[in-house]
Formats: sequence, C-alpha cells, structure tokens
Amino acid sequence: MANPGKRRAVGEVLVFSAGAVVFYELSAFIVIFGIPLAVLYRRRGFLAGLYGGGIVAAGITCVKAYRMWAAAPGALRWDFLGIALIVPVSFLVGLAILECPRLGRYRIWQRLVMAVLAAGLVYAPLLYLFLTSGEFDMLLHAQVDAVLKTLQDAQSGTAMLPVTTEEIVRMSREVFLNTFLPGYCFTLSANWVIGVKMAMRMGAVAGEFPPYRTFRMPDKAVYVFLVSWTVVFAALFRDLGIIGIAGWNAALLVSLLYMCQGIGIIKARLDAVPRGFKLLALVLCFTLVFTAGVIFILGIMAGVSVLGVSELWINYRNKLRS
Repeated sequence: MANPGKRRAVGEVLVFSAGAVVFYELSAFIVIFGIPLAVLYRRRGFLAGLYGGGIVAAGITCVKAYRMWAAAPGALRWDFLGIALIVPVSFLVGLAILECPRLGRYRIWQRLVMAVLAAGLVYAPLLYLFLTSGEFDMLLHAQVDAVLKTLQDAQSGTAMLPVTTEEIVRMSREVFLNTFLPGYCFTLSANWVIGVKMAMRMGAVAGEFPPYRTFRMPDKAVYVFLVSWTVVFAALFRDLGIIGIAGWNAALLVSLLYMCQGIGIIKARLDAVPRGFKLLALVLCFTLVFTAGVIFILGIMAGVSVLGVSELWINYRNKLRS
C-alpha cells in the first residue's frame, strides 16, 4: 500500500500543475500562472516543483498543439508552436532558478538577474523573428489590422482612427524590445512573492525569503544605473540599434531592483508610524492611482527607485545589509 504522504504529495503536484495550465490558457489569469508552481516549490520541495514544471510544459504544449491543429487541420506549424512556448518556458526556468538549492548561496537579486539572463536566451528566437522575419511581420500586421477594423466597426465607420497599422506595429515592436526583460522580471517576481506568501499561510516553511526591509543592492550597481540611463538618454536623440535596446532593458531592470530597495526603506521607516496613519496613506495612494492614472503610477515608481539609489549616500535604515 502506497504511503499516504507520498500520495498526498503526488496529488498536490498534479493539482497545482493543472491549475497553472488552466491559468495560462485563461487570458484573464495568464500573468499569474506561475503562482501555483511557486506554492508547489515551497510546499513540496525543489524536485516536486521541477516535476510540476515539466507537467505544466507538457500540458501547455498539448493545448497549443490541439488549438493549432483545430484551426488548420493537417498544417501544424512546429515553428509557431515553439514560439508559443517561449513565454511559459521562460517562467518555468525562472522559478527553477529562484528555488534551486544549489544557488542558495546567492542573494535574491542575484538569482533574479540569473533568471532574467536565462530568459533572454529563451527569448532569443522570438527576438530574431521580431527583427528579421517577414512572415512574422505579416502576421503582426494582420492581427493589428483585425483589431483596428473591429474598433472602426464599433464606431460605425463614421470616423477614421488617428493611428495606422504601420505606426502601431512599429510602436509595439519598439516597446516590446525595450521592455521585455524588465517586464519579465516584474511578472516573475510578483508570481514568486505571492506564491511564497500563500505557501507560508498554508503551513509551508518559508525558506529564504528576505523581507523588503533588508533588501539592498550592492553599491557598485549604481554604475549600471547611471550608464544604462545615459544610453537611454542618447537613444532618445539617435537610433543606437541593439545598444539602445540593451540600454533600455538594463536601465529599467536595475531601476526595478532599486525600487524594491526603496520599498524596503519606506517599510522600515513606517515601522514607528501608527496603524491608522498607515491605513489612511494606503487609501490615499489607491485613490490617486485610480484617479491620476498611469502617469501617476510611473511617477511613483520612478520616485521610489530614486529613493533606493539615494541610500548609497544616505543611511535611512541604520541596519546591516541583507
């Protein structure tokens, strides 16, 4: 008779893996599909998480292949299937790097950078298609045309939209190339943090999960911050090609890490503040977010990042580094 604990572990692997596949296939939940796997890693260990990641990869592959086959019977494009798997595979690899016991000697920000670099390798085929493939460019134009036609039909054809297909494709390509690594890092981090916190509430051992209050970047990271933003500034006036793309990704990525440091400063300084004042500040921030919109959010993020950078010169916390 099988060990009940082993059966329970196998059951959790299957349940959390199935949940991740379902989340990925539902458009509304695709950005949080990594949370069930993060919970699994913390509840059942690294090996169980790897098994779960393999099941998720196989499940998503089967679903994508079936949908492609149903859309065009007898014409399954293996190259398109591979492209469709780039995003989920990059997150599976990232979670494995964050949870790998052999990498435990590295700090969290170092493992995040490792995950981002690994994701860059996984994304390489997609980047190549973005830059060189005429067929991929035609598909992108066709999708944008379909969206614009839908929007114009919704306006009863009485007004022309202020942008063209070519402008949208160009902007989409530029935004993706300049932000794909920071966007990946932010989404992976959010999935991992939420998953770990959920696992802790379910009784799992926290393992290494340093609070924001002790998160701090090394002093030399400020050189990456300054150089990368200098490249970005230069790219605003002259096309720097791949250098400009690398500058944007590096600048946004290091700013994101410094934003985590800034959040740590804020949380540490708020320790002595009464709970009622904290609640009032939280309500005020949410109100401003929903009324001021994206510009306000970006401004707050930039300000918190600069706060994190400023700790190089101002000792806000008077605590030992993590």
